[in-house]
Amino acid sequence: MGRWATGVETAHVSTLTALVGIVVVDPTARLREATDWEGWLEGHMRVDRVMSRLAPPLFLSATAAAAGAALVGLTRQQRRLAAGRATAAGCIAAAIAVTLAVNEPLNARIRTWRPQDPPPGDWQTVREGWERGHRLRRALIATGAIAVVWGGTGPRDAP
Repeated sequence: MGRWATGVETAHVSTLTALVGIVVVDPTARLREATDWEGWLEGHMRVDRVMSRLAPPLFLSATAAAAGAALVGLTRQQRRLAAGRATAAGCIAAAIAVTLAVNEPLNARIRTWRPQDPPPGDWQTVREGWERGHRLRRALIATGAIAVVWGGTGPRDAP
């Protein structure tokens, strides 16, 4: 199980690190900060063009890798390590659910808007709803990352 386990663990650490960097650190936040209609919409659409391609494979692979890494921990009888990784998998899966339930329906609506058109009367409400969902995703991914760190601080021997 040596190489397989190492590959799973490497995939887990790599994908979780990427999620933390992209979602929790949120380097694209500045593109969504404009307070005017055109500026905000253009920034949001730029982010959406990239993230709609990047996020699905990253979120899914991070979930699978965390679940696989939890199984590796279990086979090694490292329950705390497995629990941290399983928690991360659950948190990432919950972030996917938030994306599908909150952010993606709002993105679908926002994609029909054009900066040169007059803003819909509720655009700021839509914006805040999207940001609220995104804050929840950020918290879930951060919680998963903290759980992984917590799991890695425990004893490495079988309990």
